[in-house]
Amino acid sequence: MHPHFLSRSTLSETALTISGHFLEAMLRKTKATHGDAAVLNIIRKSNIPDACLYQPELRISRAQFIAAYKENVILLDDEMLGLWSRPIRSGTLKYMMLNLLDAANISIALNRFTRFWNLLLDDYQLMLVRDQTRIGVVLKPRTGACEVNILGHELMIKLFHGIISWLLDTSIDIENIQFAFPKPDHSSDYAFLYPGPVNFGAEFSAIWFDSTLGLRSFRRTRVELWAFLRRAPEDWAFNTVNTGLLSTKVRQYLATSEIPSGDVEEVSNVLGLSVRTLTRRLHAEGTTFRIVRDNLRRDLAVQLLTQSRISIDGVSALVGFENTAAFCRAFRGWMQVSPGAYRNRNI
Repeated sequence: MHPHFLSRSTLSETALTISGHFLEAMLRKTKATHGDAAVLNIIRKSNIPDACLYQPELRISRAQFIAAYKENVILLDDEMLGLWSRPIRSGTLKYMMLNLLDAANISIALNRFTRFWNLLLDDYQLMLVRDQTRIGVVLKPRTGACEVNILGHELMIKLFHGIISWLLDTSIDIENIQFAFPKPDHSSDYAFLYPGPVNFGAEFSAIWFDSTLGLRSFRRTRVELWAFLRRAPEDWAFNTVNTGLLSTKVRQYLATSEIPSGDVEEVSNVLGLSVRTLTRRLHAEGTTFRIVRDNLRRDLAVQLLTQSRISIDGVSALVGFENTAAFCRAFRGWMQVSPGAYRNRNI
């Protein structure tokens, strides 16, 4: 298995939650067209606390996001959640994927992908670009006054990478991703969405690969496609992590333990680094060892609180706290509510 392409069980150990900013952006069109009651109905069906609507800095599990995504698609009849000027009607992904299955190689599949989307989008054009060393897809506005919808760009780039990775049954290395918007507050989530360097403030949003990608052939069946479509968006949205980051490696090591309680000395030794070097390199990535470990503990706690009936005391122990009081203080700092309130959604 490709080192970047992790099974669902591995992903659940390394990236359990996502920023509430994704949820808020996903429901923006729903709120505008159907009102607050429709939005509340979606999040409650998805077992998401009401507070996440008003505090996008809070975290939700991937399972909660996927549930809300599916409910929203049904309500809007739009597989891209109202993020583009024209609705992408239900069934679009299926027919696009059927169009790709018999392509002789990835280059032909890429050409079909871009041509298909260019039949649907009025505000943007997808351009397939090749040169001697790389191949990529550029999201270019059809008019100069086109407003950048951040989630729309994030999902289109993720959809492109996810589909090509699925066709080849391995996560494809990315040379570079560029976004035509400033670095957002939730950019730390990108380490668990895009397996490569990401730049912001570019003229156009785009994704770039090594040019040899276009020559690769693939074989996928319709039976495999039906399973992919039933699980959507999970298998194209959450299929990879950026293992090139030291913070990801630290988190993955901590996640292998039954209880993520390793200290910086232990992790430094395992990774073959001095504590000083590990600290310096994490700082260069904009984080610290404590933040990485606390984020993992937070995500494990959210998963256990939303997907199990383990007691609060039990959750506290499993995520590495010596006593429940300390865990409750930490969880309230992370999520602005107590663990019990989060579990019961009585916020």
